[in-house]
Amino acid sequence: MPETAARKSEETVRPRGWGHAVLKVRDLLRSELFYTEVIGFRVVGRRTGMTFLSLGGQHHDLALYEAGPRAQMPGAGNLGVVHLAFAMEDESALRRFYAFLKGKAEILGAVDHIVSRSFYISDPDGYILEFYANAPMEEWSDLPNPFDRDRPYNPGVIGSREDAEFP
Repeated sequence: MPETAARKSEETVRPRGWGHAVLKVRDLLRSELFYTEVIGFRVVGRRTGMTFLSLGGQHHDLALYEAGPRAQMPGAGNLGVVHLAFAMEDESALRRFYAFLKGKAEILGAVDHIVSRSFYISDPDGYILEFYANAPMEEWSDLPNPFDRDRPYNPGVIGSREDAEFP
């Protein structure tokens, strides 16, 4: 096989996207209720010590694994996942979801990442969840590195990029 054909074949084989995540949780029922009643997942299956959840696009997007009431989160300086990010349809949906979650979840903050606008919450075990909407590409595609800075963002004020109500 010619070298260019082998190289091209190797370049085209890659994952097509993210499949699912599995979170260790202290209390399976508490977490299941949070992810279904607050976030909007649907239970699609169970086995001893586990619940499988879906947002509807695939067999499951998230699995919860009960680690027990004494399980500890990794401390600062340890390896681990920083947060899980969930894409919203658009900024309007992001703002509506933010309004829905106020009072139902601990909102940690919000930020305009230039390429996306986000807010962050904490789940019952302390996992950080990001909800984001992509910014229009024309707002950032001409920047040499749109990832090198963030701006304040307030999803609670329509049409505002200021943090007047930043949690």
